[in-house]
Amino acid sequence: MGLPRPSPRKMRQEHHKRAAYTGDLNWFFPDSQFADQEDIPGPAVCSRCHAYLETDHWLYDERRSNALRDQPDVHLTLCPGCLRVERRLYEGEVIVHHDWSEVAKTDALNLIHNEEARARATNPSARIALMEDRDGELYILTTTQFLAERIGKELKKAFKGSLKVMPLPRERFTRVRWAA
Repeated sequence: MGLPRPSPRKMRQEHHKRAAYTGDLNWFFPDSQFADQEDIPGPAVCSRCHAYLETDHWLYDERRSNALRDQPDVHLTLCPGCLRVERRLYEGEVIVHHDWSEVAKTDALNLIHNEEARARATNPSARIALMEDRDGELYILTTTQFLAERIGKELKKAFKGSLKVMPLPRERFTRVRWAA
């Protein structure tokens, strides 16, 4: 005989009100801004960072992107990581309180850039969008929340200190604070 089919549910009154009140939710789901973009036919190369698109995945390899750039059917466009930086869609913030000597500061900056390179090898949209030195603290904005967490964990592993990782509730944003 089979399983009985569930009856269609009606939307409750408060759901109707909520849907009418919220209207456009693009501010809450920033990736939906990219959903209306057309798919790029064939391979593509980012004109800024030299990431390349093959088989629906963005990858980062300088030699491969240079080889693809010479082909006639390759499209030049911006990758999702460069679009996030251009549109200022940040998902992570790292605040590093420090009182280092110049040598230790150079080591920390190298560690941060190396961690970005490691993250970018697996996910080309993981970027450091902004890095500023503000009166004894280093302020970093990242395009992914996972890169912010990785930077904080690597700083803690290398230099010890205290680490706070604070994901914001109901948002795709993570604040990371590290202090020596």
